[in-house]
Amino acid sequence: MGAERSLLLVFLSFLVLRVASSHYISNKGLHIHASASRSLQQQTSTCKAVDNLNYTLMTSQCKGPHYTPEACCRPLKQLLCPIAKLFNDLTSPCGRIFFCNVDYYGKYPPSLFARICKEGPVGLDCQKI
Repeated sequence: MGAERSLLLVFLSFLVLRVASSHYISNKGLHIHASASRSLQQQTSTCKAVDNLNYTLMTSQCKGPHYTPEACCRPLKQLLCPIAKLFNDLTSPCGRIFFCNVDYYGKYPPSLFARICKEGPVGLDCQKI
């Protein structure tokens, strides 16, 4: 009985993490993808979900030199939340390509969004957009 209960708890934990991952943009993804985006400019990976995004949504609102969470994080969530599952998959090139495109179109400082866009221990809540 104890082993069955432990196995059930492990299974439920994995299930909760899997479901939660599509409702959040992970903090880990923000840090890892943002730091790798500069080196990606020479690579030829593709991610159709990211290639078809309208980056003017972000570049028209998130402007420097004083980048604020209010002006930058909401458009980030509007772009990323529909593709959160792809973004959170660290084996997919989509997150790195996203930040490469953001850097290209917006000329943002490195790791800007990882620094200013924080909502909690899991990441950015996609249910609040």
